[in-house]
Amino acid sequence: MKKVNKNFYILLLIEAIVIAVFVRIYQFGMIPGGMNQDGAMAAVDAKALADYGTDRFGMRWPVHLTAWGFGQMSALLSYLMIVPIKLFGLSVFSARLPMLLVSLASLVILYFFARDFAGKNTALAVLLFAAINPWHIMQSRWAIDCNLFPHFLLAGVFCLHRGISRKKSWLYLSMVFFALSMYCYGISIYTVPLFLLAACILLLQRRKVTFLQVLGCVGIYLLIAWPFLACMIINAFQLSTIETPFFTIPYFPYSMRSNDILFFSPQPLAQLQQNAVALLKILSQVYSGPRWNEIRGFGTLYLFSVPFMLLGMGIIFRRYRKSIGAALIVLWFLTGAAAGLITANVNINRINIIFYPMILFTGIGIWATMRFLGQKKVWKVLRLVIPLVYCAAFCLFVSTYFTTYAEQAADDFMEDFGKAVTEIKGTEAEKIYISADAQYKGYGHVSEILTLFYMDIDSKEYQNPEFHQRFTFQIPFNPNPEEDAVYVAAADDLMRFPPERYTIENYGKFSVVVPRFAED
Repeated sequence: MKKVNKNFYILLLIEAIVIAVFVRIYQFGMIPGGMNQDGAMAAVDAKALADYGTDRFGMRWPVHLTAWGFGQMSALLSYLMIVPIKLFGLSVFSARLPMLLVSLASLVILYFFARDFAGKNTALAVLLFAAINPWHIMQSRWAIDCNLFPHFLLAGVFCLHRGISRKKSWLYLSMVFFALSMYCYGISIYTVPLFLLAACILLLQRRKVTFLQVLGCVGIYLLIAWPFLACMIINAFQLSTIETPFFTIPYFPYSMRSNDILFFSPQPLAQLQQNAVALLKILSQVYSGPRWNEIRGFGTLYLFSVPFMLLGMGIIFRRYRKSIGAALIVLWFLTGAAAGLITANVNINRINIIFYPMILFTGIGIWATMRFLGQKKVWKVLRLVIPLVYCAAFCLFVSTYFTTYAEQAADDFMEDFGKAVTEIKGTEAEKIYISADAQYKGYGHVSEILTLFYMDIDSKEYQNPEFHQRFTFQIPFNPNPEEDAVYVAAADDLMRFPPERYTIENYGKFSVVVPRFAED
């Protein structure tokens, strides 16, 4: 097992690529059904940027998005959506396409990174595991801004390692990806600088970079990242919005995300304990969070992967002093763990940067186990057990993902609401009443953003006061059957519409209701 037959290696490499691509593109845009509200919001802003160079509120090329008004959102995903939306129009497919492409590209980067520091055999094991990894598959098939973060960080670490082991030009390229990662997710404000500071100290200590090279890297990083950093400073100190000819650095008067950080929590010790427990559950694969992040019974790595992950972690930590690649992975993992402790209400989304180190640990642990078993003739047959178990787990995962999970996810992503709203697209009714219960009862802001997405409402129309006069995101208690109106009503609201006065067309949990006089 010290060497793998060249033809067999190529066959396995092709197999990994085919499996990875197929499981991520099969029924892409249809499963999961519906649309997550954050993904819909990113797409609506992307459409506005594509049409007018502003977000849906009219802000010109913002470096950070207003989002709900009471919570900000990273902007890079929306900017990546611009081209697909221009090409294919506003749809679930075009909104999710950037995440799919970035995820597939990251598998290639992951393979070459593992090959650079650990050899081609280890890299193959890592790629094979990543191809069937539940977390990686699931995050690639829907759209949310924070899931860009681990991919851009991976690209930065890969280029940084190559800049040390190969040409220095890679070193400076890494700063481009580290800087862009700042626009992927808000927690980058304390995770990326923390990682870069630790990496800088390590590389200077080991004389892998010079002080002049560090200054050059800092310059490139700040050249790209400074608008985001300035945005965080402006909002921390309540300063005025900065408008430049090329972009806007906004102040959000009704939004402050500092409560998401442990140090600003009203009960920091209790929050720290809660975060630590959640972090341990995520690492040990017993965490039970939202369905869009994991499927119960499989975890993010498969439940039985924990021993391989711990073995790989031990191998990497032992190589910390001898291998720059191992040292960077250790710093990366510790940064992710620190994010888990610092970020309030930590979940899989919020510490997603930790999963690439965990995938690397697991792939390395699997390969080390395969090599060990190959040294003993009596145990050689056991080598078959590992790939067979993973094949079985992957088949079970896929069969669950595309069947029972697909039904559950469609409910989580409010597919019925989307179908009902799509049905009234193009209506000429004077008034449009839409239920505030798309996600939870009374969440009118979610209903609004999904309506903007499914009805493909132009941002100029949205900014017009007439839009808010025509659209009401609440069903009236006593609807007027003589009013020229159309309704998207939840099941609980249907009792307000007597069937002799209204026509009701059902779309699962939501219905389109039209006064009968409008049909005459």
